Amino acid sequence: MRSWRIVIGKRPLAGLAVISILALVALCVGVLVGVKTCSVSVSAWDRQISLSTRADTVADVLVGLNISLSPGDVVDPSPETAIADGLEIEIERARPVFIHWSGKSLPVFTAENRVSKILSMAHVEKEANDVVYPGLEEELTEDCIIRVARVTYGEVEEREEIPYDTQKREDGSLEAGLTRVYNQGVTGLIQVLYRVRYEDGKEVSREEKSRAKIRDMSPLILLVGSMQQVSRGGHDIRFERALEVTATAYCPCTKCCGLTAAGTTCTGVPATKGVIAVDPRVIPLGTRVYVDGYGYALAADVGSAIKGSKIDVCFDTHEQALAWGLKKTKVYMLRQ
Repeated sequence: MRSWRIVIGKRPLAGLAVISILALVALCVGVLVGVKTCSVSVSAWDRQISLSTRADTVADVLVGLNISLSPGDVVDPSPETAIADGLEIEIERARPVFIHWSGKSLPVFTAENRVSKILSMAHVEKEANDVVYPGLEEELTEDCIIRVARVTYGEVEEREEIPYDTQKREDGSLEAGLTRVYNQGVTGLIQVLYRVRYEDGKEVSREEKSRAKIRDMSPLILLVGSMQQVSRGGHDIRFERALEVTATAYCPCTKCCGLTAAGTTCTGVPATKGVIAVDPRVIPLGTRVYVDGYGYALAADVGSAIKGSKIDVCFDTHEQALAWGLKKTKVYMLRQ
């Protein structure tokens, strides 16, 4: 009689092993599928980096790139934002901004450009009369300085002078070329009251509020000579103009003219009485003149000390020159 046995074949056992392997593979695939890879870009320092990452947040991406943030830096989107495929991360670095306020310079590190926001971040509150440079709604460009100026007002009194006028009056009793002061000029005086605007204690503008006259101006009145004829020694002398001068004297000796004295003037005219040395810029050489106290003469010589309204009259002897000495006199330039 045949006996039966239950036999488990080799094929069923092999199928079970395959199913187990497939399950393990499926599990591994499931785990791998749960870790998502995203493509993101990071913009900073005028550079852009594109990368694939499995990071969870923006902060994780920055850590992976070894990018550290400083106070005031701005990250968009925020560091806590979850990573998504195609995310663009922008970093704007803070820069130092100096706020001049109440006599101090306050440094602030910020990436913000609008003046009002920077002041708010720095907890700077302007008073009603304060003025801000640049304006609150303006944005900083290259100059990273904000000035909050304290505005105050005050009154200042000042005195202003009114220059006097000069008036000329013809005087027939005075020689032509000469002038005399008839009335000494006096400046006028006015007191002016100003309202002054100060910024941080420094004057920036002023507005006139009132003015009051303290003293009237008085003009300078000059008498201008017009007389062109004088009488000397019973003779009438007609002239173009007169000149008040300081007159010294010399002679052609070596004491007056030095060891090289030749007895002639610079124009070649003999140095004798009737010749005078002049400043050619005042009295041209060759001009015939009449000198009060000396007589008629010819401007024919020059001298190193004869400048401006000075003349040197020539005598024949040294004694005569010494006797003349130094005098204030008049020179009349004769009509040619």
